[in-house]
Amino acid sequence: MNVAVIQTSSLPYDKAKVNYYLSILKTKNVKIVLFGEYVLNLFFTELQKAPLPFIKEQSARQIELFKKLAKIYGMTLIAPIVVVQKDKIYKSIAKFSPKSTKFYYQQVLMPYSHWNEKNFFKTKLSKPIIFRQEGFVVGVLFGFETHFDEFWQYFRNKKVDLVLVPSVGTFGSAQRWRKLLCTQAFLNNCYILRANRVGKSGDWVFYGDSFLVNPNGDMVEVLGNKEELLVATLEKKEVKEAKKEWGFLNLRKDLMGVLGKNQEKGQ
Repeated sequence: MNVAVIQTSSLPYDKAKVNYYLSILKTKNVKIVLFGEYVLNLFFTELQKAPLPFIKEQSARQIELFKKLAKIYGMTLIAPIVVVQKDKIYKSIAKFSPKSTKFYYQQVLMPYSHWNEKNFFKTKLSKPIIFRQEGFVVGVLFGFETHFDEFWQYFRNKKVDLVLVPSVGTFGSAQRWRKLLCTQAFLNNCYILRANRVGKSGDWVFYGDSFLVNPNGDMVEVLGNKEELLVATLEKKEVKEAKKEWGFLNLRKDLMGVLGKNQEKGQ
């Protein structure tokens, strides 16, 4: 299966640019296209200052555009999008397919003083999107949420082969993200496709570095810090071979059996 990342800066309803990139990816038989965070909307610090009607209108127009593009190009488009419902603002990832649109609402929001999404966005109960495409089981998760083991346990239970991670890395965090996602790809023997944005928002600089990690935890495709495309071919056979070689799934089952027995005995 062929997948792609469109690594770009903010796309405030830039129909021509998105069409240009999707037309290229169509010729490469790409089935899934991933966008970074805060690409379809203003960046977080800008959203905090924006009027609610503006945010609502911008998101509504982007959602309608991407619904049409998914149908026109016959692709699955994965893109973070801010959603406004009854004057409440939610941070979500949308899965636009030719036949339907689904939303996942971020469950764990950053609570830090310089980047406090938790105080700005509302939350609602939502499970990460999991879908099947070309024989792959695909999961979708926000970048910040990849720090929490509970999500990876959920993906293991669902036998996910590929995890799509839209993110918005800045502050020189590139090496930390590489280490985190390479480790998770190896421990879970799955592909991880990470999309980051580029460009600036005030003093905030976004460094790109979108990449693909294989099921053995190796980075096999990496972009630079400019606007560009990542296109890669995934093999289900590679996932199966990694799981068989390392056997982590069976070892975890054995471990949970031991830990469960010890817990019953009060050890």
